[in-house]
Amino acid sequence: IGIQLYVKRVFIMDDCEELVPEYLRFVKGVVDAADLSLNVSREILQQDRQIRAIRRRLTKKVLSTVKDLQANQPEKYSTFWGEFGRALKEGLLSDHDNQETILGLSSFATTQSDEKPTTLAEYVSRMKDGQDAIYYMTGESRQQVENSPHMEAFTAKGLEVLILTDAVDEMWTGSVPEFDGKPFRSIAKGAVDLGDDEAETEEKDARKAQFADLTSWMAETLSDDVKEVRLSSRLTTSPACIVGDDFSLSPQLEKMYRASGQTVPKTKRILELNPDHALVTALEKAHAEKKDEMALAETAKLLYGTALLAEGGELDDPASFAKLLAERLTRTM
Repeated sequence: IGIQLYVKRVFIMDDCEELVPEYLRFVKGVVDAADLSLNVSREILQQDRQIRAIRRRLTKKVLSTVKDLQANQPEKYSTFWGEFGRALKEGLLSDHDNQETILGLSSFATTQSDEKPTTLAEYVSRMKDGQDAIYYMTGESRQQVENSPHMEAFTAKGLEVLILTDAVDEMWTGSVPEFDGKPFRSIAKGAVDLGDDEAETEEKDARKAQFADLTSWMAETLSDDVKEVRLSSRLTTSPACIVGDDFSLSPQLEKMYRASGQTVPKTKRILELNPDHALVTALEKAHAEKKDEMALAETAKLLYGTALLAEGGELDDPASFAKLLAERLTRTM
């Protein structure tokens, strides 16, 4: 039923939506207001200062109660979060006054544990020396995120990553800048700096020069699909991955917008190559030796397509990709 409104013990209405924000829609109870008129209407409630004051106090009381559960009754908090956590996180988008409080109350799946979620305070307490951001990745499932090529370097270096798979996570991560002075950073966007030493930096610069012709050629060959091709710092075993700019929409968010009927223009993103992978080194060598340009272009397209599929993306023309892959496999037999 939601919140029932009484005025001087006289019943006024069930489910008075004006008394709590939408993200607290799971709260049930009774409010008896002494300072309202008995013939109050929903239109009047929307403008009434007394109702707004009650709404603020109720919101703070509910959040305070959740905080008490989190601190003193972890099992009950865990049950509560499993039932209502998704709704509560909507407040990160709509309730800027209580955004920091809601962040502190929230729990997230993490690479630290397969079962136990973590609070952001716990995450920050475990951050490695030199780590300056809270790393996260959004996706449709934990399995998809854990198997993503974007995760490889973070796993190799033992860096914890938040695994965000609720639809609301796609939204709030773009509007909440930080927690406890630590910015949120998607591991699938922007350039990755994992604190390389001087020798590693020099090696990367040398690799960048070595692969410059290949990355330039691939950027031109794949210009309809990508805005840039560059070497990757986040890959250890996969040949390639696709990343967005720091403020670009994620593929999952684009899907959500399209599913809701909104028109989303195609966003060209960045293709990153793993210079240690045999396929990429072979492609660089073949390009340097100016071998069959058509075959190299086909390989580049297949490399891009597999990178897109690996992140859970959708091919513009799956049939053409499947045909090209079958033809290339046939030639190798």
